[in-house]
Amino acid sequence: MRTFLHNWLGIPTRPGKGPFLKAPIQIVADQSMKLSFCITHKNRFESLQKTLFQNLEDNQENRSDIEFILMDFHESEEVLNWVKENFHKEIQQGYLKYFRAKMEGWSAPLAKNTAHYVAMGDILTNLDCDNFTGLEGGKFVLEQYCKEESNLMLWQFSRVRRDGSYGRMSFYQQAFEDLGGYDEGLMEMGFQDNDLMLRALKMGVKRIECNDKLYNKALKHEKYKPAYMSFRRMERWNKARSKANIKEQKLRANNGSFGLREGIMFMNKEGQMEPFEKS
Repeated sequence: MRTFLHNWLGIPTRPGKGPFLKAPIQIVADQSMKLSFCITHKNRFESLQKTLFQNLEDNQENRSDIEFILMDFHESEEVLNWVKENFHKEIQQGYLKYFRAKMEGWSAPLAKNTAHYVAMGDILTNLDCDNFTGLEGGKFVLEQYCKEESNLMLWQFSRVRRDGSYGRMSFYQQAFEDLGGYDEGLMEMGFQDNDLMLRALKMGVKRIECNDKLYNKALKHEKYKPAYMSFRRMERWNKARSKANIKEQKLRANNGSFGLREGIMFMNKEGQMEPFEKS
């Protein structure tokens, strides 16, 4: 497992360009890293039904090193009952971990942050509920971190515009915490992935982009439509906030405390829901 000797220098770097600042890393031999795929869900049950079965099957061989986090904000118990009926073995194994919480309206940054907060992996990968990991996609992510001796951000974007893979980013857990996660001061959708990535680059994280179609497929879906304004307008507002924060060197979002911290329920190995407390 790789652990960090923290030394964020805040040296500016241009997105997609090298060389990048390498954070000091201490490598501990004979320990394997663990990966968490962080999934958020609300009102997209049809997509989740198509992806979760496949993703669990595609990573079965490496389940000792991987966990799937399903952070459910669905208003009914439809997903809860579906998980209980179909994934008893995976819940018992700890391969799938199901969480549930209430959220007024929608905030992609808050939802994603909560899924990352409850995860236990050394590496955290955002996996939108319409995304497929690909066969042994978790093993692929782990391999990139094992061979790269730097503070790495892995970006698995297909380069196909609006295909749903843009937000597939992986970070070391500690790096994500140092960044304070996604900025919850942003409006509900739009530019949250860019903002996180740009702040990480400013902190000196090295970005590696992977366009391999084997590992970044997603279901086609309609673009999110905000209730009170156009998506484009919301995205522009978020972009302006991000630009201003980065210009002022405000690289750590949310004062470091990200995600919901209360009211989270967790499914235990017996299939019962109980309050979640992070150890």
